[in-house]
Amino acid sequence: MRTFAAEMKTVLLIPLFFTVPAEPEMPVELPSVTVTALKEQVETDRIASAVSAFSYETIKRNGTYREQSLSQMVPGLHIPEYGASLTSTIYLRGLGSRMENPVMGLYIDGIPVLDKNAYDFDWEGVRNVTMLRGPQGTLYGRNSMGGVLSLRTLSPSEDAAPEVSVEYGTAGTMRAGAQFVTGRNALSLTYRHKDGYFRNEYKDELCDPFDGLSMRWKWELHSGERLIVANMLQASLSREGGFAYGLWTDSVQYPVSYNDEGSYRRLSVIEGVKLDYYGDRIKTDAIASFQMLSDDMNMDQDYTSRPVFTLEQEQMSGAGTVELNFRRTDSEARWQPLTGLFAFYKGNRMKAPVIFKRDGIQTLMLDNANRNIPDEIGELAISESVMPVYSDFMIKSWNVALFHESVLDLDRWLLAAGLRFDYEGAVMDYVSKTELHYRMEPVMTDYKLVKVRYAGTEDHSHFEVLPKLSVLFRATDALSLYATLSKGYRAGGFNTQIFSDILQNKTMNATMNDMGVYMDSPYMSVSAGNTEYDPETAWNAELGMRMAADDWRVEASAYYTDVRNQQLTVFPPGKSTGRMMTNAGRSRSYGVEAQLMWNPDRLRTHVTWAWCDARFTDYNDGNNDYSGNRIPYVPEHTLHAGAGYSFPVGGRTLDVDCALRGEGPFSWNEQGTRREDFRLMLESRVGLVMDGWEIYLRGENLTGTGGSSFYFKSMGNEFFAPVKPRTIMTGIIFKL
Repeated sequence: MRTFAAEMKTVLLIPLFFTVPAEPEMPVELPSVTVTALKEQVETDRIASAVSAFSYETIKRNGTYREQSLSQMVPGLHIPEYGASLTSTIYLRGLGSRMENPVMGLYIDGIPVLDKNAYDFDWEGVRNVTMLRGPQGTLYGRNSMGGVLSLRTLSPSEDAAPEVSVEYGTAGTMRAGAQFVTGRNALSLTYRHKDGYFRNEYKDELCDPFDGLSMRWKWELHSGERLIVANMLQASLSREGGFAYGLWTDSVQYPVSYNDEGSYRRLSVIEGVKLDYYGDRIKTDAIASFQMLSDDMNMDQDYTSRPVFTLEQEQMSGAGTVELNFRRTDSEARWQPLTGLFAFYKGNRMKAPVIFKRDGIQTLMLDNANRNIPDEIGELAISESVMPVYSDFMIKSWNVALFHESVLDLDRWLLAAGLRFDYEGAVMDYVSKTELHYRMEPVMTDYKLVKVRYAGTEDHSHFEVLPKLSVLFRATDALSLYATLSKGYRAGGFNTQIFSDILQNKTMNATMNDMGVYMDSPYMSVSAGNTEYDPETAWNAELGMRMAADDWRVEASAYYTDVRNQQLTVFPPGKSTGRMMTNAGRSRSYGVEAQLMWNPDRLRTHVTWAWCDARFTDYNDGNNDYSGNRIPYVPEHTLHAGAGYSFPVGGRTLDVDCALRGEGPFSWNEQGTRREDFRLMLESRVGLVMDGWEIYLRGENLTGTGGSSFYFKSMGNEFFAPVKPRTIMTGIIFKL
């Protein structure tokens, strides 16, 4: 087993001539943000979509070092923190699911992050954050049906002082970071550690420790007035525990207590290059990237202290993306067309062995089999105390898209229309196999070997047309009104985690057949042909307004979203071992979002609030009709309200900030039988700013509010993950 230090050296020795594209800075007139990295041809305050933007100072003051921190700060956004970095579950405007493809696109300096497993990373060097809410399919394509999050990182062209920071606090949590610019290079580094918040009672040890190192390097060259070459390399390596899931039964929540390993290891690299060429009439952006992710997850899938079954999921994926955008060089022209081409190819080799242990073989296989075997035949016995079920997959996917958007500026009116043609295909090659020794007692004296192998190929392809129409009216210099109609989609895929169920049932059928016993009702399971699920599509209609002046900004919007083929994670009935994604028919969500900022002089105030009613309109799983029920995991309300003031103290500045985070109520399952009320958490920060450095103290969930961040089922049992407890951190920032 390689040590963590050795893995750190692997990251640091990645050749520095691997570079990644940086999006050129585009001036934007916003009260709190000056630069962004979006594709749109117009300034952020003229986009006919709901927008949330955060400057570097806001990010730093709120302790926003990972995507989960944006929950509630962006109206309607909910990113629960549970499990491990693998589980970046995102819910926005009633859209989202626990598995596979996200509903929110993520861009780093203009590069799309293809793998959701790489979404959770440290934000050292991120200079500003911009979030477009609502389907952004026309310009951004797949997996942006809830919105797009764009991060712009430290650029060599910025006049930024070198900065070093160290933070330490609850649960042995430490974060150390550095960022600086030298010549044409910008570099940021982060190390993060925590001992863990939650204890595994069975092992008497913390189950969620973390160690991680990340780096980001950007290089830029301005060649005359026509050509900009920009590169960025991002790499991160982490090793962590996680999966703090406690059994819930008979209305009692039990602590975390399981006997097998829960861990996750990940190496992620994103590398690319961007060229911007300013011709006499046409500006061309060319972006290419290479993305690699290697990870290994180990999970006690029954989450009890009994030896039932475990899962290891090991992935090695590589992907390449390329994008060409053509737009007018004259940014002041009334007509601003944008035409683009996008393509990617991704290959993912996955090994996912499920290990059935003594109690798992007994309860999941033997008990079920003997229940259906007539007494006169005897009783089935299996010699193995540990039975691996090996599943290997090679999943290849690709996408090609052509898109266009035109913006027409008619003084007070801004009209936009766009269309995207998007084709996506995927192929899954699978091999699943196991073997066991059985005998029928008392008839057979010796055990007999049965081998089962299940292999084949599944493929699918889909074509999507993604239109957009919008109009923005500038009623006054301060007030704008807008309306938008747009479509987005989330890619389909294959269910790999159900293959253990498939092979488990095939093994029991093969064992019975080998004995010459043919059951009237053989053990049934889905086949590989049933593991495909379709893309989810959403039409969104939205009305909104925004007002802005020197020290205040108000934005509000109301939306209605109609969703077809809603993707949901479901669990087969009974003591099944797998889970799978399915298309639930149809759902709808509507809601209201609002954000207010008022920052006069030394005072800082803000309120962001969202209300969402998301329900199934047509969902029957064959056993129950859930039409009219709330969609699980989606909070009905999100709230983030805060105020701060900067006090001058003898040539220094004392910053005091407090905020309330609120979310809920939640419905945890389709039936609506597991619910949780709205909850509030208090957070605060006090910082003393002096020449060249700052010392601060900050706290999260200072109210010690309890509750659950996640719910799931395994083998018919129900589990909840607790929310993160009260944390207090102290830190220091040096500007050199």
